[in-house]
Amino acid sequence: MINNFRGKWFFLSNFYPCLIEHRGIKYPSVEHYYVAMKINDMQLINGVYYTPNDFRELISKIEPASEVKKISKKLKLRNNWDEKKIDFMKWGLKEKFKDEKISELLLSTGEEDLVEGNWWHDNIWGSCYCYQCGNTGENLLGKLLMEIREEIKNKGV
Repeated sequence: MINNFRGKWFFLSNFYPCLIEHRGIKYPSVEHYYVAMKINDMQLINGVYYTPNDFRELISKIEPASEVKKISKKLKLRNNWDEKKIDFMKWGLKEKFKDEKISELLLSTGEEDLVEGNWWHDNIWGSCYCYQCGNTGENLLGKLLMEIREEIKNKGV
């Protein structure tokens, strides 16, 4: 089992640098793309209103991905976010793994279970291993990664 996406396994993280292009905007990571998709109306950030497209351009230029994640906590989410978030994540991940070098890294994980282990209580996309949470997360990111890994394997057959 691969139970964290750091060090040797950092390429599995949404913070890993890769090119995600969507509607003419180039995002430097899946995290950037994912956060940009969270909105579909005006956003007030640091006293400035942004249209959705201006917001997406802004997000695409922010470094590092951890800063983008901080901004995401302050957003007014699109109305249908809970219904759409998995589709957005899967699309971003599929774009990431179109890069042959990164897809080879994913294939190198073999049949290992991929678990986005964390200590920050993300029990939707990962599984928090703190005493309070006790590894009870849904691990949706890990499941999507394993699904994409299978799709890549099947294309190579």
